Amino acid sequence: MIQKLLNSAGIILARCPRLLELALKLRLKIWRLRVFIRTRRWAKSFDANQIYWIAPGKIEYALVFRKIGEYDKYKDRGKVIGGNWDRKRVKFAEFGAGVLKGFDDRFIRGMLWEDTEFYKFSLDCISRGFAIWGCRNKTELDARCKYLDYLFHTIKVSGYKAQEEISEQKGGVYRDEDEVTVRIGRDGALLFEDGQHRLAIAKLLGMDRIPVKITARHSKWYGFRREILDYAKVNGGKIYQPITHPDLADVPSAYGDERFELIKAHLPIKTGSLLDIGANWGYFCHKFEEIGFDCYAVESDTKALYFLEKLRQSENRKFKVIRESIFEYRDKTDFDVVLALNVFHHFTNTEGTFLKLIELLKRLNVKSMFFQAGLPDSHQIQEAYRNFTPNEFVKFILDNSCLDEATLIGHTNDKRPIYTLQRL
Repeated sequence: MIQKLLNSAGIILARCPRLLELALKLRLKIWRLRVFIRTRRWAKSFDANQIYWIAPGKIEYALVFRKIGEYDKYKDRGKVIGGNWDRKRVKFAEFGAGVLKGFDDRFIRGMLWEDTEFYKFSLDCISRGFAIWGCRNKTELDARCKYLDYLFHTIKVSGYKAQEEISEQKGGVYRDEDEVTVRIGRDGALLFEDGQHRLAIAKLLGMDRIPVKITARHSKWYGFRREILDYAKVNGGKIYQPITHPDLADVPSAYGDERFELIKAHLPIKTGSLLDIGANWGYFCHKFEEIGFDCYAVESDTKALYFLEKLRQSENRKFKVIRESIFEYRDKTDFDVVLALNVFHHFTNTEGTFLKLIELLKRLNVKSMFFQAGLPDSHQIQEAYRNFTPNEFVKFILDNSCLDEATLIGHTNDKRPIYTLQRL
């Protein structure tokens, strides 16, 4: 009796897309509630001394504390904290005494310290009785500026090193508080906390990554992190693709960066528009946006969309999320690059989706496609409406699209081939 009711409900939902969407969203909310209940006893503290190697460009905002006693760097180390402390933020370039612009004036434009607004502002604060970076008079400020000259030159010549490494080289005492530190806001934003001078120098020098410590996390971000870890736990201990956010980069994934690196090495262009069909949690759009592509992520699965959109927000990405089937999407058909990785074989399961795939291929106006085929001996492909070998699938795509030639460029660790298909 129960099974008949479930079957009837399934038929009704299939015929009512809006009702189906609401049911899927409800199921997602129930799953999130269950995760919260299952993991509520997880430890709400972490190692605040762990080093994360982070691209300076990922730290866009700085925390602002306006009340005396509102901020204590050491009291809150390693804690998960609720409240609105993370909402008080400004662009790092506008933070403090204009350090970033002052350093740009000095180190990039070659101005004398005395001619920079940074120096003038600092000296004015000192004259009104305020200490700036421990400087209480002009002599101490000049000495500080001389040290900053030395610091910039050292980092430029020798590279950015962790404080522990510097201490070991000098045979001195390791001072962990000298490292750049950040907190993580509710949205996943890396919010600058301390180490302004070093971060400013790293940004000006265009450094790929620097050592950073995370001293505190917002409770809402911590909850999202728990959802990611729980998802991995119930899916064989892994998620599908890596996560680029520094606080989640350690979560195990079935695929690593090898596919991105392989595709990047065979790109015919350096920038342009890119469509990722079946984007999952958006890994490729994160990576290709970083190198200058205008990306479109197509995903229709409700749970995947939840993670995709949260991770997109966490790193302030600009790529567009298409929240529907690729067969329904009609707004844009011209793309420089299309990614079809482990997805087209799903469209050969039934006659209906197979015919839609043909229509899609004919509709797309694309210069280059990267296609990853499924394994022909898998149960899913053997039971499909059309059972292609990888080479047969490539020929099928060429026959039904604007693309003219294909080249095998490599295999993934699970032996699946990846091809690049080009339009001549």
